[in-house]
Amino acid sequence: MNERLTINLADYGFASQQDGFRAGMESSETVDQLNKALAAEQITGRETTDLTTASGAPLKVESLEKTLKHLTFREQDIRLWKDIPKKPAYNTVEEYNQQVSYGAHRGGWNREGELPEEEDSVFVRRAQLVKYLGVTKSVTHQMTLVNTMIGSVMERTIKDGTLWILRALNEGLYFGDEKIVPEQFSGFIAQQRNSDSWASYADYMDSEHVVDLRGSALTEDAIETAANTIVENYGLGTQIYGPPAVLSNFVKNFYGNKFIVPNTPSLSDGIMGQRVQAFDSQFGRIGLNHDVFFKKLPAKTASSAATSQKAPTKPTWDTSFNSSSATKVESSVAGSKWGTTDAGNVYYAVSAINRFGESDLAVISTAVAATSGCAVDMKFTDGGGVNKATAYRIYRTKAGGAATGPFYPLFEVSVDDVTRGYDGGSPRIIRDMNRYLPDTDQSILFQFDNEVIEFSQLAPLMKMDLAVLSPAFRFMILLYGTPLLYAPKKMVRFINIGKTIQ
Repeated sequence: MNERLTINLADYGFASQQDGFRAGMESSETVDQLNKALAAEQITGRETTDLTTASGAPLKVESLEKTLKHLTFREQDIRLWKDIPKKPAYNTVEEYNQQVSYGAHRGGWNREGELPEEEDSVFVRRAQLVKYLGVTKSVTHQMTLVNTMIGSVMERTIKDGTLWILRALNEGLYFGDEKIVPEQFSGFIAQQRNSDSWASYADYMDSEHVVDLRGSALTEDAIETAANTIVENYGLGTQIYGPPAVLSNFVKNFYGNKFIVPNTPSLSDGIMGQRVQAFDSQFGRIGLNHDVFFKKLPAKTASSAATSQKAPTKPTWDTSFNSSSATKVESSVAGSKWGTTDAGNVYYAVSAINRFGESDLAVISTAVAATSGCAVDMKFTDGGGVNKATAYRIYRTKAGGAATGPFYPLFEVSVDDVTRGYDGGSPRIIRDMNRYLPDTDQSILFQFDNEVIEFSQLAPLMKMDLAVLSPAFRFMILLYGTPLLYAPKKMVRFINIGKTIQ
């Protein structure tokens, strides 16, 4: 075995000098000579321009690793988009038919010689609009002429643009909502929530298709319950998609109950831990898939900047709403999710959203004393600006938090939601029923086939060159399409997934 603990001088081609170098160091005369020798010093060659005191540093060849090190996501991180069934689209409006019923579930029993009652099948036509996703990239002519560590800079820029598109696309499959950003397609969560399978938003959130874990980790019991829900709606759950942290905490459920089998290669090699790749429900095997683009949005503070120069101006809290306050706590509200463990002083903030990005936060500096069974009503006005807001994002601290944050995103409301009132609030009033807890994740269980979900694509992912108007090559990376959720009741959401192991 050729084990080495370090790099020595021989690795740099100094083998013939190595002994002499070591011996010379024993001589004081040699040390004096070395003090007069050229010094490399701790600066790069480019930093020695016009200097006459940099000793030997101007002669140095810069030592730069020839491999690009990635600090951002890579192609293998794109999960749902790679897995989802796809089909070509032939129109900017994608329509599909649903068979809702074979007829009313009643009667059917007849007397001898009697004509059975007539029942009609029920069909519904649905539609989703194709939306357009794109990014412009540019490479100067001069940049194409220089040597780089990445080979062709044009090929790298095309790949980077493609990955930029795929990140936005993959996130949109989960979180997209055309009611929030009209130019965006509606992802699977929005399509399920906005379907007419439920009479109202409250009915949907309280239904068996939304499994609320209230801060605990994902459990076997929750998955089995969700699998049963899909089966009772004539489907079969086959795949779960969730953030890495959700599946990591799910695995931790088994650490305390894991049996260590003696005399196995893993034990003898000292390999511990466990990887759970699937869950066997009563109705079949369910795959577990982690997706980094399904994780919760990051927390913000009062000093967090807007994400784009074209983002709307932040809203203004309406302090005339309730005796010089922009909030009001209503007690004993039916359906409230505020419990004793959630109650306490919390702070709220709001931002404005449009297709370009999100504004900075407008923070209420006064604490709101939330109580068990309450609802928190709030009122704000639009901040205006050149690029108008199409929606707003509500933030809240954890109980006992501070006005400086961190603020965690809870939910989003459209301009229309504000006008009508949200979640039981009066017109212009946004109500927080504590349906969503701060700093929690969510996941989805699908029947993962083209009977339930599909992506309809008007054209393949493409590169389109733009006119050359300067010594630079500009091009667009484009994708046109929309996801389709054919059967909303064959999908179950897990919300408020935390880290507490049951």
